[in-house]
Amino acid sequence: MSLTSVGVSDEHLRLYRYFLRHPERGAESAGGALGWDRDTVDEGLDALQERSLIRLSERHTVLVSDPAVAVEWLVEQRLGELKSATGEVLATRAVIATLIDDHKQGVARSPSDDIERVDGPEAIRERLTDLAFFTFREHMSLLPSPWRPHNIDEARASDLRMLRRGIHWRTVATPKALADPATLAYLRELETLGGEVRRTEQAIRRLAIWDRGVAMVPVDPDDHYESTLVVRQPGVVANTVAWFEQVWDTGHELPAEDDLAVRAPVLSALEHRVLDALTHADKDEAAARELGVSLRTFRRYVADIMLRLGAANRFQAGLLAKERGWI
Repeated sequence: MSLTSVGVSDEHLRLYRYFLRHPERGAESAGGALGWDRDTVDEGLDALQERSLIRLSERHTVLVSDPAVAVEWLVEQRLGELKSATGEVLATRAVIATLIDDHKQGVARSPSDDIERVDGPEAIRERLTDLAFFTFREHMSLLPSPWRPHNIDEARASDLRMLRRGIHWRTVATPKALADPATLAYLRELETLGGEVRRTEQAIRRLAIWDRGVAMVPVDPDDHYESTLVVRQPGVVANTVAWFEQVWDTGHELPAEDDLAVRAPVLSALEHRVLDALTHADKDEAAARELGVSLRTFRRYVADIMLRLGAANRFQAGLLAKERGWI
């Protein structure tokens, strides 16, 4: 049995039933009978009075209301509250037409969210970083021309992060792109870390796809550094995925190279300094101060370098770096 639906808790109902059974007893007797302290009894009495289940006389005598009358009144009161609340909820339907009209006007005035234009090298770099960060399964790209050295440095952190997280990373490059030593060395490096690279003789345009749901293509096919389109329209993205898969399936694995696997990858000036600091600095804090970077940035560079070397610890990283001519 419960009166919680009309606002009476089980504990307060227990107190009410005590007075129904013992109408001759005063309020002070309830504490001992129920095992409650004085504050709990007083709080219960206030709650029962508020619901008109009892009244207290000036001498603190408890006057119990007839349950048939009191509970029926609570039920009627609650039904009235529910009716009023239902009416208010139903009335909100009237605003639907207005909201739909606002939505239609907004859609008519605004460009589709499915296609977004990003202008400027800095904005493009930020969007590439964001898309890579929120990738959970797969990254695909077509590379018709070489990367610029600074673009390799900028892409490295995102690419390595994706590979560390087990993202299926694939790219197809043209002979023109692979003819650039820096680009080829970087692709070889990514292969050693789990990435997959193929070459194609087809005429391709620059393209990147994340999780088969977002694609990025340059506005001007001949200049992908200034403006790009981020496309989420399912039909368009599906077509770009199909194109990539066709190019991938007809592509060829990179030819084996005699000693490129152990050559030094293309390292930035800062990465060379990080490697050097790794071999002689006693503490990370001192190394970070020496390089003029934050402790967090220094440790991120160290983690990336260890991953690329396949080193289990920093001591091994130093040995492997020397063996491979990195330092």
